[in-house]
Amino acid sequence: MTLKFHRFWLIFFTGLIACGNPKETSNSSATEQGEDTLSVPILRFDEDLFVVKKESFTSDTQKLHQKYHSFFYLFTQKIIKVGGPESALLRENLLGFLNDPDILSVKSEVKKQFPELTSEHKALELAFGKFHELFPDTVIPHLVTMLSGFNYNIALTDSSLAIGLDMYLGETCRYYELLAMPKYKVRNMTRKQLVPDAIRGFLLGNFEMKSPVEDLVSWMIYHGKILYLTQHVLPDVEEQSIFGSSEAQLNWCKKNEGKIWGHFIDRKLFYSTDFKDQVSYINDGPFTPGFPDESPARIGVWLGWQLVKSYMKKNSSTSIPQLMAIQDAHLLFNKSGYKPIRL
Repeated sequence: MTLKFHRFWLIFFTGLIACGNPKETSNSSATEQGEDTLSVPILRFDEDLFVVKKESFTSDTQKLHQKYHSFFYLFTQKIIKVGGPESALLRENLLGFLNDPDILSVKSEVKKQFPELTSEHKALELAFGKFHELFPDTVIPHLVTMLSGFNYNIALTDSSLAIGLDMYLGETCRYYELLAMPKYKVRNMTRKQLVPDAIRGFLLGNFEMKSPVEDLVSWMIYHGKILYLTQHVLPDVEEQSIFGSSEAQLNWCKKNEGKIWGHFIDRKLFYSTDFKDQVSYINDGPFTPGFPDESPARIGVWLGWQLVKSYMKKNSSTSIPQLMAIQDAHLLFNKSGYKPIRL
């Protein structure tokens, strides 16, 4: 491929650029359609971008800026990295991107697989409706689909949630093979993963890690709370998709829950501030170091999820907004009552 593969997974732009809502998609115009549902606009930037032509470049890009406001320049400057509004090379670089044979081939494949996003749009509206009931003061972004040049799954601004459709073309997509993407990542680059990724990305961008101590258990519980809320607003999505693993890997965790717990207890990992431990147990990979190959990566995140589930079950009067407001992860850890049987 012409473009280099830069970063993968969820990247969030909060506050990088002051993004105004497109006139057609102002969040203030969102109205409730029914129980747990909001009207959340979705714009096909992946299609609109390709109307830009050499002979009408200035007027075409002005129209895109009028429709998408600062997201257009966020896309050119930060996502496909061809230059911002002040760059003298923006015209040349953007036209190069739009006319690149490989990019046009990817565009064709995206159009083939995503002629519409009716089911995803409905699922996201339902999820945002549930979220809005819990957090009515949070701005719900409009949805934007993009062709990211295989750079980003999800990009979040203060008013937009952008989804890179080229990152959800399926496990057998030949472009992923050409780019030599790791198999453990490609496994999740499927259409069914689009909605949970988008919601998890939105939540990660709106709830920052604010624990007074940045030890391993604090990061585990932070991500566990994100997964708990993701599952709440997406109750019909399979657990493995919420977590981002295969069904077999999730079943391995459930079967070996006691061993996982013992691993963290015996090695005194919970209060570790060693960055290497955070990388080992929180970051993505083919599996979690120190566990069998059939284990998923991010076992620390999965265990944090179980701790949060146990806390909410034991402290049933706690609302989800109250849960998300808890900054002292140690308090939640100690009051979770979580203690699986060690085998």
